[in-house]
Amino acid sequence: MPLSIPPATRFRPKPSVLVRELDGEAVLLDLDTGRYFGLNATGVRIWAMLGEGEELARILERLADEYGSARDAIRSDLDELCAALEREDLVDRVG
Repeated sequence: MPLSIPPATRFRPKPSVLVRELDGEAVLLDLDTGRYFGLNATGVRIWAMLGEGEELARILERLADEYGSARDAIRSDLDELCAALEREDLVDRVG
């Protein structure tokens, strides 16, 4: 099952987004809109890799290695989170 977002896509967190982590989870605050967005522990890990400039395909591989989960489940969650981050205007698509 291919990624619905192309695997070579990279997202860059917007500079106007602040991140505050607490107990393995995080809250993103968009300073431009004043809106909040919550991330669970896996979301925090994905956010960090997006900030490192990783392609989605590489993020998928790293998460599969780190969590030992099925790639299809990770792929679905990764697509969902990236689509939500983009919809909420918290990231820019750079590739």
